[in-house]
Amino acid sequence: MDAYIYILNHGKFGEELIKSAELITGKIDKIKAFSLLPGMSIEEFYDNVQSAIKEDSPSIVLCDLYGGTPSNVAMMLSAKYDFSIICGVNLAMLIELAIARENETNVDELINKVFKTAKESVYLPKNIKESE
Repeated sequence: MDAYIYILNHGKFGEELIKSAELITGKIDKIKAFSLLPGMSIEEFYDNVQSAIKEDSPSIVLCDLYGGTPSNVAMMLSAKYDFSIICGVNLAMLIELAIARENETNVDELINKVFKTAKESVYLPKNIKESE
């Protein structure tokens, strides 16, 4: 699947998340982070994201936090453009998405894989150790 991945986030989180994922997966193509920085208006952030969406027609948008400005902008843009949104992005789900997107042809199945990985990637190491 030739899906674009966009990460909408507060601060430089998305840019650093991509760098971290690439340490594990190698170069990830068709990915871009949009950072909401201090002093940036919602309109400016919206315009930055919309200009890329017009060019690339992305299919998957990852947001750092549900209900924050980045996810609200993603939801506003989803009324105009056809893409899927997942909130709560973490490193495990980005790696899964980068790898699975190469072999998956169905966006819904890809989203389900990524969502499952995200949920399964949260652990309390103390509880794991105690259960062994």
